[in-house]
Amino acid sequence: MVGWGTNKGRMQHDVRHVLALLVSASVLAACVACGSPSNATADGTTSQSTAAACKAPDFSGPFANEFKDSYKQSKSDLGKRILEDCQITDAELNEILDAQNACLAPYGLVATKNQLARLRDSALTEAEMNQKNTECAEKTDLWNVEALYDEMQGNPGNLGTEALQKASYQCLKQRDLLPKPLSEQEYLAMEVSSADGEAQIEEKTRTWNEFYHIYMEYNDDGSRNSDYNADKARQFWQCQSDPLNQ
Repeated sequence: MVGWGTNKGRMQHDVRHVLALLVSASVLAACVACGSPSNATADGTTSQSTAAACKAPDFSGPFANEFKDSYKQSKSDLGKRILEDCQITDAELNEILDAQNACLAPYGLVATKNQLARLRDSALTEAEMNQKNTECAEKTDLWNVEALYDEMQGNPGNLGTEALQKASYQCLKQRDLLPKPLSEQEYLAMEVSSADGEAQIEEKTRTWNEFYHIYMEYNDDGSRNSDYNADKARQFWQCQSDPLNQ
């Protein structure tokens, strides 16, 4: 399995959040609809309040610009339908993941929230797997929709990138989820930024995956990671996806 991708627009790491293209999806805490926070249910699922008077093309709320841009970039009817009402539900995210997996099936690949894996033995290299995943994501609008879903999950008020990353760091530190001692500055330096070139993104992704290997359920070759800790992995991805509500 591999983590999420370098070509993922707003998403940060190359097929990285493995929770299962993982993750954690894996893991996600409360969602917001057009600025209205959602409530987590007892079984860990989320319910979203109805987005008030928010429709394409006149989007409103703290994520109005993001919805407008994502809607314009969408190439599929499914993507536009999901985005047009200013909210992205868990069911809608699963719906677009189903479309992604239908596209990946002929190549023997399967995607879960933040992770990509082989369904069967394949001659595809990791680079070729990522390429097929990218090609399908461009057709299905997976990354376009998923990136906005993740932003809303962990950042209801649409805070700046650095402020949100600092919140994630504090969440990990307070819960003793950093595999090794790491300063805030070192943590921020490991995160991908819009100013990074392709080589920097690849290097940061490699470093990130190595550092947080304990939270990856599978190794790159598809075998199970013997160091994986499911309970801590769940907490880790929650700090990554929704640091302000942990």
